[in-house]
Amino acid sequence: MVAAAFVATLIFQSMSTRETFSYYCTVSDVNAEFYIFPDGNNFVTMPSNKGNIVLTDVQLSAAGTDTRTAEIFVNGKTSGERILNAANLSTNLARQFRSAPFGIAGGANLRLTQRT
Repeated sequence: MVAAAFVATLIFQSMSTRETFSYYCTVSDVNAEFYIFPDGNNFVTMPSNKGNIVLTDVQLSAAGTDTRTAEIFVNGKTSGERILNAANLSTNLARQFRSAPFGIAGGANLRLTQRT
């Protein structure tokens, strides 16, 4: 099939301040490629002044045609957790991380790698 790029919104919350913030990403729908963050990098560094952080929601504009998941890497190591594209469409009200947030240490680097 032909890859069809889509966009993602990642929503985070500080565990200490309860402040929420988000990043918008471009997703190419190509296996082994990365989510691209607004600054053009393929990773984002979590704020270090907000304590531990949780990924509370992922909203995707499409489920992809060539990729089905995205592997989550923290500080260059796989976390063992994956974003399931079809479970995180923005029209789905019961998205993956809304009931089971994913924790990330403040100051950690986050990278998302697309997988088939």
